[in-house]
Amino acid sequence: MDKKIATIIKSISHIEYVAQVINPKEQVGLTSSDYKLGSFVLIGAKYVGLIYDTEIFNPNSLTLSSQKEEFEIFIPDYQDEIDILLKILVLGELDNNIANQGLPSRALEAGMEVSQMSPNQIKDFHLSPENKVQVKYHSSLNNFGSKLNPGLFKLISEQLKALLSPEQYKIIEVIERNLLWTVLSN
Repeated sequence: MDKKIATIIKSISHIEYVAQVINPKEQVGLTSSDYKLGSFVLIGAKYVGLIYDTEIFNPNSLTLSSQKEEFEIFIPDYQDEIDILLKILVLGELDNNIANQGLPSRALEAGMEVSQMSPNQIKDFHLSPENKVQVKYHSSLNNFGSKLNPGLFKLISEQLKALLSPEQYKIIEVIERNLLWTVLSN
């Protein structure tokens, strides 16, 4: 079973979403390595995403300190909690281990679960039914340009290197160089 790590809370665009990491008290064994930068995730058991950024959000920073004291008086179990938000780029769909890379067929919904992808799911997403490497989503990454950390491409490449044959990985190296050149030239 996939390990749930977050829940979609809003969209930025049709392919960009924000997910709130679930409270570690609700998910035993959840650590920051479960939602690290460059991780491939499954959204709603069908959509494949990539964690491209994280944000720490303190909802209490929006209230005045005097309001915080009032909360503590009227709500004794009030806790000063910090939320971790994940920015996720949707790369395509994985349905019955068959990948469809590109724009998702529909908008995702708030409340959809975000789970870790297994190494086999990541590999399936990057191989066509003919067992050829496919990275059609590279144009989405390319269009993102300077929004993405150039190190993100290296993280993706390292994950795929561990999953693909040396011959298959050669294609990833070419795409990685192309994407890095695009980002660095902007």
